[in-house]
Amino acid sequence: MANITVKELQALSAADDGRRISLGASMYGTVRMGADGTASVYVVWRYMVGGKRREIPVGTWKDKGGLSLKALRVKRDILAAEVKSHDDPIERRASAKLKRDADKQAAALKLEADLEAAKLKAQADAAEAIRVQQLRLAAQATEQARMTVRQLFDRWHQLDLRNRVMKGDDVKRSFEADVFPLIGDLAAEDVRKTHIQTILDAIRARGTEDRPRISMQKKTLADLRQMFGWALERDYLLADPTAVIRKAKLGASTERERVLSEAELIELFKKLPASGLAETSRLALMIQLSTASRIGETLQAHWGHVDFERRTWGIPAEIAKNGKAHTIALSDFAVKQFEELHTLTGVTPWLFPNTELKDTVCTKSTTKQVGDRQRYAKKIMKNRSQDAHALELPGGRWVPHDLRRTAATMMVQLGVLPDVVEKCLNHTEPNKLKRIYQRASYEGPMREAWRLLGNRLDLLHRRSTGKATNVVQGQFRAA
Repeated sequence: MANITVKELQALSAADDGRRISLGASMYGTVRMGADGTASVYVVWRYMVGGKRREIPVGTWKDKGGLSLKALRVKRDILAAEVKSHDDPIERRASAKLKRDADKQAAALKLEADLEAAKLKAQADAAEAIRVQQLRLAAQATEQARMTVRQLFDRWHQLDLRNRVMKGDDVKRSFEADVFPLIGDLAAEDVRKTHIQTILDAIRARGTEDRPRISMQKKTLADLRQMFGWALERDYLLADPTAVIRKAKLGASTERERVLSEAELIELFKKLPASGLAETSRLALMIQLSTASRIGETLQAHWGHVDFERRTWGIPAEIAKNGKAHTIALSDFAVKQFEELHTLTGVTPWLFPNTELKDTVCTKSTTKQVGDRQRYAKKIMKNRSQDAHALELPGGRWVPHDLRRTAATMMVQLGVLPDVVEKCLNHTEPNKLKRIYQRASYEGPMREAWRLLGNRLDLLHRRSTGKATNVVQGQFRAA
């Protein structure tokens, strides 16, 4: 095979594709034709080492872009010199490959070891984190166990109590008056039965013959039991100090049955304007009496719930004491009270705003004002109303809630069925079967009940001003 020249390389054509040619000095090439018609020659050098034939790539010749024929021969001479100096390029490359493989294997082993170490460290960190968390929880449990009664109440109020209809305001007032002064700063876990009994005895000591405060004792005990029970559920405490105190041992509760007679209502209508009550408080009592609503629901009412066109007042579930929305049909008498009140407070969102005009008035305010005006033989309280006898009635002490009971009684006396009266009061039906399957609509009978009540109250009111005479129980007769 004759050695090829540069001109012969440049003259290669498609017919030479795959041809093996000699470039001299034991260099041999294989012709390859590109898609663009240009030729290239892949060149190797053959040599003998230790009686063995070896072959090593030298490079690729191209007319443009590849190694020149001269460059290929120079590279071949370099490789020959390496062989002569016993530095076999193939052996060197094989050795380099072995070294690279060894390095890769070492790197893989190191990576595996690093991963295992990282895994072990992660497990150790997780174990340490668990240990730290356990210590933190133990410390927290110790801290919670030493919470004072006041702190426990605050946590109960924040997480549970304030979600109730009254937002826990009544319970907070009760605790501020009777619980915190005695055990507010005592650690909750240190509270014992004797502490609870002391609280109940203090409430009893404030009672009188006509008001023994047994119901207040039971209510306070029930609230304390709920708070300590809530603490038990959350592992704040290990024992409930109220558990062994029975309500029955406190005595029998006296159910209040005060109902104002019609003669007393006439007297009340006469006394209210001169009693010193704020006009809004007087109208609150009139609205309560003409709708049979609760005083707390009345004082929290919003003007947005009053529809003068449809003559209705809606009490939403969040205001209703039992959490059930209630709609009251307004009689002519009731509408008149709402209209008078609207001229006083209609520019605010609330029927009875507080003095700052930022919310409704306190739900206990009217009850306190009424109580201050019925001192009877009791001493007049300091910084309270001096009209101490302005609302006293022949039948004895009365409270705003008695007006709701009075309205219900009048409805029955006017011929309204008891079931309809219960619906007007928004009472929950105690009979579950009846509650589920009763489908009768009471809207019409309820509207008629409120109408009859309003007409009767209007007659009694006109009687108090001398505009009506000959008022007979259960009848409507005006002069």
